[in-house]
Amino acid sequence: MRLFEKGREGILAATVNMTSDTIKVALLDLNTSDVGCRQISSSTNATPIVITTAVAHGFTTGDLVYLADHTTNTSANGLWTIAAASGSVFSLTDYISGSNSTGNGVGGATGYAVNLGPSASGDNLDDLDACVATITQTAQTLGSKTFTGGVFDAADATYTAVSGASAEAILVYKDTGTATTSTLLALITGRHIVTADATLTAGTALVVEPLAAGIPNGQVLAFSSGQSATVNATANAGDRVITVLSTTITSGARALATNTAAGLPVTPNGGNINITWDNGVNRIFKL
Repeated sequence: MRLFEKGREGILAATVNMTSDTIKVALLDLNTSDVGCRQISSSTNATPIVITTAVAHGFTTGDLVYLADHTTNTSANGLWTIAAASGSVFSLTDYISGSNSTGNGVGGATGYAVNLGPSASGDNLDDLDACVATITQTAQTLGSKTFTGGVFDAADATYTAVSGASAEAILVYKDTGTATTSTLLALITGRHIVTADATLTAGTALVVEPLAAGIPNGQVLAFSSGQSATVNATANAGDRVITVLSTTITSGARALATNTAAGLPVTPNGGNINITWDNGVNRIFKL
């Protein structure tokens, strides 16, 4: 899960009220191009990684961007700050340290990039409404909303008789009735960032920041340093150590991990799709 930057700003500035405003959730087809979502056509095996999108992206240097489902150059998947944005290319830098990413292969035409802002390419619903439109659904209005200590929660939601394209994510947004003013709040993908807290050299105990969700045994984590680690025992939310096959991972490197229990992506079959929110400490999201 990741907040859109303009959504975060709106919550902190009280222009978005998470309990009194109309908050909706919609399914997103991230394989459809829109202002805030572009498909990847290639990437470089370099430092930093340079992404080329299938069309001119319109993203801005300094924007936060989420990349997923990019194959071969799997180190590109994750959360980044955009550098050197121009035309259909941009570079990937660490969103905390500002350091450059490092590739682990030349990537082809797979995956997508979602702009999380703060520029106008990732602020309101009109930036992602084409990604909503390819899935037959009715965006659900959340009820029983609470927002306490920066933690947002609400009642579970159900989409009925869903058909169309596969859904890679759930979008949370403030609905004003007009797409150009409906603030994007959160992108929920069933994936989370794993950050190495200490350098691991030819060992099996990888020390990490507390995990936001579990990681199944056997998952390969491709880190921003160009290194990779294969998980060798199931890890759970909150864990500080992941058991991996012997490898080397540099402190501060980040990887995108999949929580297989999240149920995303999902392919509609005409039936209902139920959303059951996480009952952990972070609930739907935490500022």
